[in-house]
Amino acid sequence: MLLPVKTVPTVRTERLLGIDVARAVAFAGMAFAHFAGASTPGDPGWLQALDNVADGRAAPLFCMLLGLGAGILSARGTPDRLVVRRGLVLLALGLAIWPVVDRVYLILPHYGVLLLLVPLFRRLPTGWLLPAAVALFLVPSAITALVDDHGMRLAEQPDRYLDLLDPWFLVRHLVWTGGYPLVGWAGFVLVGLYVARQRLGEPAVQRRLLVGGAAVAALQPLAAAALSATSGGRWPELLDGTAHSNRTAWYVVASGSAVAAIGLCLILVRRGTPAVALAPLGRLALSAYLLHLLLGIRVWEWRDTDAPSLASQMVAATAVVAVLGVGAALWARRLPRGPAEMVVRAVSG
Repeated sequence: MLLPVKTVPTVRTERLLGIDVARAVAFAGMAFAHFAGASTPGDPGWLQALDNVADGRAAPLFCMLLGLGAGILSARGTPDRLVVRRGLVLLALGLAIWPVVDRVYLILPHYGVLLLLVPLFRRLPTGWLLPAAVALFLVPSAITALVDDHGMRLAEQPDRYLDLLDPWFLVRHLVWTGGYPLVGWAGFVLVGLYVARQRLGEPAVQRRLLVGGAAVAALQPLAAAALSATSGGRWPELLDGTAHSNRTAWYVVASGSAVAAIGLCLILVRRGTPAVALAPLGRLALSAYLLHLLLGIRVWEWRDTDAPSLASQMVAATAVVAVLGVGAALWARRLPRGPAEMVVRAVSG
């Protein structure tokens, strides 16, 4: 019988638990974005606002945590070849299930490619990481302003495996036309690498992440007001902060909310709050993500016609997160990693 490993609480343990909790929050947001996607004018405004927050913030937090986690691994001496192998495994896994999951934008293939980029990104000096991220955040807005038929985020998805044999389709989708255009989303990984180089165990640093990130996220209403005040032209589009606009303003405010979420989770864990109970779900995030895709095959059909009320959708999403969270906690009592995580680790080494 395998028994859970007992550890003595340390700053390092708290830091890693905080990251696990943040990863669980990202998964929960992804589940809400997928399971509660249809709303009507009659739904309460606060529920629609909550749904919009989940839709536009969960995936950026996931990508930032990718950079944060990879940065911590690199600091602990993990070789680049291992990071590359894990990126390749995630990419292969994403490609294997991509044509089957046609109801939501699958992030796994993009996630794998972003992980492949980490060995390159981590060589940047700390002072260059945030400017490089801002540069990447500016590129999509610049291209869409200058090119008429830019085709960004056309949201085309492969619905047959034959599509995956077309290299141009894959490159085009991953880099530009897909749900998570890498040309801008890579900036989230850079911000995550920057956060990884901070003294995350120090309370002052955690507070700065929370307050600074929240202050940046709070710029969204100002960006919206500035956008509405502009008249004509294309360049004002860079102020579009709506969810998944893939314009500069959205990249920036989404980065702010992700940094604030990470800081908050670190603080909650350090203070010993019940939020620590979310850590197992964060450690099993890949397994939970794959399970929620399986559970959603039928549920997502309500996004087109027979959608229940948004409140009912929220209840369904909450139930999915709760069940997976309890399952993760029970699994973690026996094994430190989820089934998908163990497969990735076994294949990549």
